[in-house]
Order: sequence, then C-alpha cells, then structure tokens
Amino acid sequence: MQTANLTEKLERLPKSPGVYLFLNNKSKVIYVGKAKYLPTRVKSYFQQDVTLGTKTQRLVASIYDLDYIETRTELDALLLEAELIKRYKPRYNIALKDDKSYVYIVIRNESVAVQARSRPVNIPKILVLRAQEIEKKDTVFGPFPEARVVRNTVRRLRRIFPFRDCSISKFNKYSKMQKPCLYGHIGVCPAPCLHAGGLVAHQKSIVAMKKILSGQSNRLLIEYKNLMQKASSEQRFEEAIEYRNTVSRLEYVSKNPSSATDYIQNPTLAEDSRQLALKSIALNIPLLNSPPVRIECYDISNISGKNAVGSMVVAIDGRIDKSEYRKFKIQTKTTPDDFYMMSEVLYRRLKREISTQASSTKWGMPDLIVLDGGKGQVSAVLEVFTKLNIDIPLIGIAKKFETLVYFKDGKFNELSLQKDDEGLKLIQQLRDEAHRFAQSYFHKLRLKELKS
Repeated sequence: MQTANLTEKLERLPKSPGVYLFLNNKSKVIYVGKAKYLPTRVKSYFQQDVTLGTKTQRLVASIYDLDYIETRTELDALLLEAELIKRYKPRYNIALKDDKSYVYIVIRNESVAVQARSRPVNIPKILVLRAQEIEKKDTVFGPFPEARVVRNTVRRLRRIFPFRDCSISKFNKYSKMQKPCLYGHIGVCPAPCLHAGGLVAHQKSIVAMKKILSGQSNRLLIEYKNLMQKASSEQRFEEAIEYRNTVSRLEYVSKNPSSATDYIQNPTLAEDSRQLALKSIALNIPLLNSPPVRIECYDISNISGKNAVGSMVVAIDGRIDKSEYRKFKIQTKTTPDDFYMMSEVLYRRLKREISTQASSTKWGMPDLIVLDGGKGQVSAVLEVFTKLNIDIPLIGIAKKFETLVYFKDGKFNELSLQKDDEGLKLIQQLRDEAHRFAQSYFHKLRLKELKS
C-alpha cells in the first residue's frame, strides 16, 4: 500500500540519473535499481494502468518506503547500483532476476602466441559474461542487472579505449594472417595480434578500463591531461592531440565522474556539486550578483549554411532539464554565418518572452545566457539585447582554451578558470549538450532532405 510519505517522495524525485532503493516496513532494502531518469523509472512501478508480472506485483505490495541517491552520470549510477546490490543482497533483486541472469564485466588474462615473440605473451581481454561463465582467476566487476545497458556502456568505452575480446583461436588466426580483423579495421581493437605497438596500446586500454570500472575515472582524466600537457610542452603535438581527443571523449561519457564509495559516503554529492558550481559561477563572473537559477546555452549547427539549426539547453538550479530544451530552424539565412544565425535564434527566443500576446507561452527569462563561441557570437547577441531593450548576463565559451568571454565596462574581457572548477565544468557540460542537441536536429533534417 502506497503511504503518504512514499507518495511525497515520488513527487520529489530529481530529474536526473541515479539509484533507487525500495524498503519494506522494517526499513530493510528489498530492491535496488538504476535509472537514467529517476521520476519516469520509479513512478512506473506505481502506475495503475500498467500490467505488472506476478513477481513485480509482490515487490510493489511490499514497498513501504523509498530512498534514492542522485548521480551525475548514468555510468556513475551503473557502478553504484552494482555496489549496493553486493552490499545489501536485496531479496527482490534475486526474485525478479535469477542470479544466473546477472551480467558481469570480466577482464580475463590469456596466454597467446604472437608471431614476433619466441614465447607466449599474456594478453588480457574484456568480456560481458553471466555468473556461470566466470573463471576463478578472472577480474570481475558487477553484478549488473541489465545486460543491454552494460553492453552499450562497454561499447561506448571501447571507442575511447580499444581492447581485445576475441577467442584464442581467432587471435592466432589473424596473427598468422598478419592482418587485423574487422574490429581492428574499425579501430575498436588495437590489434595486439599483429605488432608491438598494438600490444602496448592494448595494455594501456586495460589499465584505463580497470580504473573506470573501479570508479577512478576522475584520476584517469587527470593522468591523461597531464600526459597531454607534457607532450605539448615537449612539442610532440600529434601525441598531444591524441591525448586531448581521449580526454574529450572520456569527459563526454563520464562527465565529472565519481566512485560508488563517494556516493555512499555522501548521498547528496550530486546536489553539493551543483551548488558549488553555481556559487563558483556567481563568484567568478562579474556580470552576476547571485547564483543563477536558470541558465540557457545556445549552439548553431550547419554545413555551408544549409539546414542550419540552433539549439537551446537549460539548467535549473544547476541541474540540466531536458524538458526545457528547444530547437530552432534557421529561417533567414542559407549561407554560412554563425554570428547572424546565433542572433536570429536569440532574437526569436527573447522576443517570444517579452511578447504581450496571450497565446505566447512563456519559458521564463534566463538569469545567465551561455553561447558556444567567443567575441563574435557575444557581439551579435548584444545587438539583439539592444534591439529588444533588455539586459541579461551573457558569456561565450571559446573552445580552443575553454576561455569565458564577456562584455563589461565598454570592453571585452576574458576569464580562464581552473580546469577542475565546478562552475567551468557545468558550463562545459551545457556547451557539450547544446552541441549534441543541435547536431542531432541538424542530422534529422539532413536525413529528411536526403530521403525526399
């Protein structure tokens, strides 16, 4: 039976990824689950019009209370879920999903023959396995209840850190043929079967994957950033670019990673980080007098001006809110001009906000606007502010050095924050989301054009 306390908690669930724990009337954890979006996932158990299986019905009937830990990323939620299942061994995790059906991420050492070596070489591989497939000497991460989510996560990480997953017979086959398999061709395996360089790259990937799966992504990011800076200072620029690309892809996948232990020790870690970010933004950007409640970030996507689109992503109280996202199809320009397109998007968005028409639904005036770009984009939008006679704190973030640009006291100013500053991380996250959202809409329009 759904209690008043449980109903209240369901309405207060944060719009973010996280882990939820169902408790019985003795405050014992009976089920642990993970969600990409907590409200949708958790509320689905209590919807009247949804038909539940017998086992799930028994679970729902036993739920007396709810607890949750909000996480900053879905990857954090995945690792935290596995840790809490191991810690609590909840009754209904076993009842709803036979333990044999859980999956584990496994690193298995194998001794294989390499053409260039006189003796077999130990080359690990990474697999996603069921419990009954695990061997004694395997390094195991898990258990994870959702095989599909785990396999998708491993595939995403493999694009950043390529690794081997083949059988010994397949390894030997391509080693003798002296050519890579399909995975080697597409770059998700460094082909340790062929050459020493591939073997070294593979070992580095294994070390990196172990750190990520142990919740040490943040430490790994720091290591790669240091390697990038060292390579750059020693003028090994191609190597520095490779490190930079790895850092960028890892940051996109993990986004300010934290370990399961961090969340267990401080369940409000995600909220604390957001508040710290907002305070940092207010402290460092002179245009602001207090932490911004609503932050909007904009980006433009086009090829030679065709099918040009703009995106708006929003953070409320430091939490990205996808329900507030908006997209714009550029109407007045068909040639490349990012500055003009940015001004069109902001004019349409803000004109709507100050419109007196009763039919115009208001989105809410932003406390801070962030643009993907530098002085050119900021100048274009400042002209929009003049036309509309409004004044909103406005900054741009220039990609090259992640410098913040703003206009104050009649001149442009630049601000460089520390790379580990929470405020900068939030602005970067918004910029990356705006870019992703704009690209997604652009590709949709482009595909539609090609089909027609």
